Amino acid sequence: MHAFLIFSILYGVIPLLYYYFGKINRLALKEAFPFIVVVFIASVYEFVGTNLLQISYEKWYLKYKILAFVSIHYFFYHLLKQKYRYFFWFYILCFIAIVVINNTLFYHHNYMDKSSYLTVLQTIIVIHFSIAWFYQLFNEMQEENLFQNSNFYIVSGLFICYCGTVYLFLTANHIYTTNKTVFQYYWLLNIVLNLFLRTTLIVAIWKARLK
Repeated sequence: MHAFLIFSILYGVIPLLYYYFGKINRLALKEAFPFIVVVFIASVYEFVGTNLLQISYEKWYLKYKILAFVSIHYFFYHLLKQKYRYFFWFYILCFIAIVVINNTLFYHHNYMDKSSYLTVLQTIIVIHFSIAWFYQLFNEMQEENLFQNSNFYIVSGLFICYCGTVYLFLTANHIYTTNKTVFQYYWLLNIVLNLFLRTTLIVAIWKARLK
């Protein structure tokens, strides 16, 4: 289990390395680049900070949530050609409100619970803008082969990963305090889906290679 976890963490550095050292059309990935960087940063921190130095995830979770929120927001904002601006601003205000409430009214709550509130919001955002992107794509009918579109893999990866883990994050604290052994098996789902997301990033970058 631990070896699998380490593999999944280090696997996250591959997309950015491939982006820089592969023969890639970087213009095709300009919307996704910030998120690729965030995945790299998260992987390095989890390996060095959490695994080697044994720093509690509690000290990192909010920083990661902010980085993930900003990079995913940037991705969809430009992917949707700056449409739905009111929704984007609405979600930004919701995110800020949750962060403020977590650090005031819910200050003494477990960090897993506070993290889950932000995960729910991020899942709603991913579902909303993924559907909007697919609608825009099929409505404009400009893409002859969807499987050649790098963004298709990134959107699909985000959609499946967030939808697949939202319930886990909502119940994580309860499961952890009730039975830590069972929690490890539940957390395996999070590891597998993160591997899936990182694989879709690698495939997306591969699809953007120069021919």
